[in-house]
Amino acid sequence: MAEEFVQLALKLGAEQAKIISPQSVVTAQWVRWKCQYGCEYFNRCLTCPPFSPTPSQTREMLAPYQQGILFSSSQSFTVRYLAGALEREVFLAGYYATFALGAGPCHLCEECDPNKPCLHPYQARPSMEACGIDVFATVRNNGLALEVLRETKEPGKYFGLLLLE
Repeated sequence: MAEEFVQLALKLGAEQAKIISPQSVVTAQWVRWKCQYGCEYFNRCLTCPPFSPTPSQTREMLAPYQQGILFSSSQSFTVRYLAGALEREVFLAGYYATFALGAGPCHLCEECDPNKPCLHPYQARPSMEACGIDVFATVRNNGLALEVLRETKEPGKYFGLLLLE
């Protein structure tokens, strides 16, 4: 059944999609520190730290899942769109515990007010990195390529993760 969702991800705009084991997902405390000391959205967006799950909460959450789908795009907003769209379709197919993680900060609102409830709770999802996932190690563990961008004009590659029970 997961292969059907890989095809759906590709149909919806993913450039790559691959079935993975959630046990291949690497979490690390330093990832959230990169958010705290280097990202303007820290403490300003409900899908970002300190509001997003910690690495230990993420490890605990990953444990019961049997499969995941790692998917990518050259645009972070496409990964965020795919996370919400895939989670909805997979949920409607009967996988009620499915959950998706996107890439980068959420931009569903012009400005997020972390003192108020999210205005888009059905679409907003934290990024893999906001949850303490080492995206580079996870991607490489699963046979896909991801390199550090050395120039701001280099095209990026962004990843999301869909979890299936």
